[in-house]
Amino acid sequence: MDTTPALFGFPRSPLSYGILNECPCRREGRRFVPGNADDVKRSHFPAKNKARIVLMSGISNYIFRQAGGPLIFFTFALVGVAWLSQSLRMLDLVINQSQSAATYLYLTILALPQVVGLLLPFALIAAVFYSLNRLYVESELVIIWAAGFSRWAVVGPILLLAVLTTLAAYVSNLMIMPAGMREVKDRVFEIRADLVNTFVREGAFTNPIDGLTVYVSENNAGGDIRGILVHDARNPKGIATYMAQRGLLANTPAGPRLIMFQGSVQWLDGGAGRLKVLDFEKYTFDLGQFDKQRGEASREPSERYLNELLYPEKTVNEKQRRKYFAEAHNRLSGPLYCLVFALIGVYALVGGTFNRRGYGGRIALACAAVLAARLPGFGFQQFTNSVPDAAFTMYVWPLLWVAGLLLLLSIRKFEYLKGSGLAPSPAVEAAS
Repeated sequence: MDTTPALFGFPRSPLSYGILNECPCRREGRRFVPGNADDVKRSHFPAKNKARIVLMSGISNYIFRQAGGPLIFFTFALVGVAWLSQSLRMLDLVINQSQSAATYLYLTILALPQVVGLLLPFALIAAVFYSLNRLYVESELVIIWAAGFSRWAVVGPILLLAVLTTLAAYVSNLMIMPAGMREVKDRVFEIRADLVNTFVREGAFTNPIDGLTVYVSENNAGGDIRGILVHDARNPKGIATYMAQRGLLANTPAGPRLIMFQGSVQWLDGGAGRLKVLDFEKYTFDLGQFDKQRGEASREPSERYLNELLYPEKTVNEKQRRKYFAEAHNRLSGPLYCLVFALIGVYALVGGTFNRRGYGGRIALACAAVLAARLPGFGFQQFTNSVPDAAFTMYVWPLLWVAGLLLLLSIRKFEYLKGSGLAPSPAVEAAS
């Protein structure tokens, strides 16, 4: 049976076992204090500094794991919500073009990196709130400070996690997102350019584009179609209806065409007069509107890599250049908010005295600080879109927050649970 006593009357946790077993301590009344030189000699550590190094490494790894797990969970949760919004946008396209569920999932997953960089800071601060609050509730932070460690034993692992999250956001913004969005656009274009799925749907009226209605009774292999009706109302002054016994979809050097055989075309003379009918043996219907995007070389900002945003083609107009420029600096400055949010969360829970009644008020203030830090960042991006020379503000703002929060955490006006012996705060003494 384990006879290791509870520390300051708090229930023992896995971390308290490790500290009490590895750090030489002695009892003074109802409290444990760090041992003296004789205690260190009797311990299995040859020196006190070595013991502190071993403990610091163990505590850092422990806190890193406690915050890393919730970070993964909250990231997947927020990305899942974003996936729902992306999936609804893609759903209409996939249904209208008769695509498979695999294509639907493929397109929605490729579009996710567009929001991952924005969501990672929020997932990180949620993980910091959850992990540090749990360590408080289970008295493990009290144990750490009681063993003589400063707040940096807690801040260090969180900062390391924030740096790794920042790097992940950079990889997503600079590499994964443009590659994914390019693939989405190319795949969507291929789907819309598939005339068989876009233009022909056997036994159903379809509207491939505004003002055009198509009906086909039979769709045979090889592009051969039977029982064709095409109602073209794209031009209000030239509305016409085409009917043919059979037809063929073809991609010609001039663009896609519908070649109809043995049919007729009906239209109103002058737009509103006598109905005219023209019979034909062969008629070629122009479907060039489906192919109008083929010649467009310009890509959206989300589809461009960093060098393409900073140095676009000479044919790009000045307004679009400024938009690309602001997007490039947004990708470079956005991940810095991972550091800002992590430090806000740490300072909210570690930057004050221990409180057994909880930290709901501090967390609420931290959420307000998160909004105060992030919302101006969006404003600076819009300002840079109009005034490119103001791009530096997109970096200065988050870096000022980082510097200010690090300064606040460095101030020694903090209730450590240590002293010449180990003098606990009144709240801890009362809890014992």
